[in-house]
Amino acid sequence: MNSNSNSGKKNQNMNVFRILLIVLAIFALSCKEEVVPFTPAHENLAAKLLSENQILLEEYLKDNPKPNWKVFSETLDALGASGHPKFKAWAETLHPLLPTDGTDLETSYEKISKIQEILIQIKTEVPNQTKYNRFYCPMVDKFWLMTGREVKNPYAPEMRDCGELIQ
Repeated sequence: MNSNSNSGKKNQNMNVFRILLIVLAIFALSCKEEVVPFTPAHENLAAKLLSENQILLEEYLKDNPKPNWKVFSETLDALGASGHPKFKAWAETLHPLLPTDGTDLETSYEKISKIQEILIQIKTEVPNQTKYNRFYCPMVDKFWLMTGREVKNPYAPEMRDCGELIQ
């Protein structure tokens, strides 16, 4: 009688264990991050941000660059306020990277490089952002986004044509 009692308890414990596993599995599946689709308005915001990036990088191509990050920053604010969770996260990550003094080129280049990495994510994840191409310079080990197919390296004034178009 004692072995039947132990056998019954084992079966009961196994059933409880199975139920707990099922509940845990359901809970784990329900915790997946909700995927919020990008609307045409979101696509337009992303396009505006990439356009402002283009303007800034073209300024850095000049002999004596004087970049103005104001419009980029305002566009970033709109991105963060759009209500889309990914846009909010990107804006929160990008804001601290904005150069405070665009004329300090060495500091700006490092920040711009980090900004470009996030903009590449935006270009990749937000639909209809095909106007911009990704470039890479192995000499400075940095990426950037610009229109066209011609290499115009914003990081290395002495070698503007150093880099390659990445497909």
